[in-house]
Amino acid sequence: MWHLKRPWARKAVLALVAALMGALLAGCGGKKAEPVGLPGEGQGEPIATYKGGQITQTEFDKFTAYLIVEEPTVSVYLQIPAFKEQFVRQLALYKTLAGQATEAQKNQAEESAALFAEQLEEYLKAYPAVQEEMTKRGVSADELKTIRRVLAAADQVISGKAEELAGKVTEEEIKAEFDKNPNDYNIVTVRHILVSTMDLSTGEEKRTKEEALKRVLEAKDKLEKGAGWDEIAKEYSEDPGSKDNGGLYENQQAGVWVTEFKNAANTQKVGVIGDPVETMYGYHIIKVESRDIMTFDKLDEATKDELKQAVLDSKVQNYLLTEAEKLDIKVNLPAEETPPQEETEPAETDQP
Repeated sequence: MWHLKRPWARKAVLALVAALMGALLAGCGGKKAEPVGLPGEGQGEPIATYKGGQITQTEFDKFTAYLIVEEPTVSVYLQIPAFKEQFVRQLALYKTLAGQATEAQKNQAEESAALFAEQLEEYLKAYPAVQEEMTKRGVSADELKTIRRVLAAADQVISGKAEELAGKVTEEEIKAEFDKNPNDYNIVTVRHILVSTMDLSTGEEKRTKEEALKRVLEAKDKLEKGAGWDEIAKEYSEDPGSKDNGGLYENQQAGVWVTEFKNAANTQKVGVIGDPVETMYGYHIIKVESRDIMTFDKLDEATKDELKQAVLDSKVQNYLLTEAEKLDIKVNLPAEETPPQEETEPAETDQP
């Protein structure tokens, strides 16, 4: 599916699901915010107020129409009242951020909006149904371009704040981040066989747990009796990433695996095929071939950079939460209409 390639949009949706607040927005301090000219401002009933402005139903509808064009899954979350309210709160933050953009940041936003308009024009030629959906939602291509310009200006402010905060991340903070889960950074080589309980492409049940466990124990028994991993992995394993490589994952950070698999990789005796391990995918048998216990001083620069980014993300999120409180956003969404319930005839009984 085509998207308008605004990188933070999908992440913002995921952040809403996880934490009811997008983690990639920066705060609202700095110079006084200016009006940003979003389509629909001042039209319709107010649905939110905050220090410095308000959000009306019309401008929110146009904002969400933009998000749906860019990331269609947004429409699902807009059906959930708690998530819908958080989108309103995000819009208040976007507007405040965009109102603080410098002239240089506004120029960058204008370039982003121009590119967006070009992409949108080509897309509407290829997919006329999208134009019909835009018309249905009461938003034009020019309005979408304006919304993009406002959000891109907010992006520029975010980038500036992130750069400022990045310079404040210390070595002590990076080490503290490592110390939260040091075993995630152990370098482990494993061989494993996965017998799935679900179809990995559709998520539908493939076999029962009992059937999967029986099959994975059968594979384990053959390995312990001398069969080779290449042979058994091809016959039994349903992990597409390793079945054609003897079940091998070599020199991996343990933290890349799901919790149960990671724990086995970090604790199982080296050189021994362990007992079956159940994960969301099914049952695994695992043989740890090597394990290098990592300490902070042994980390490479790429891993330290990842840790630094985690610290920075936390700093940005904390800044966001603090500044959102200062905005004192009050949301007053209209009550959702409840569909009428069908009347049913009383059940007949033998009682008089």
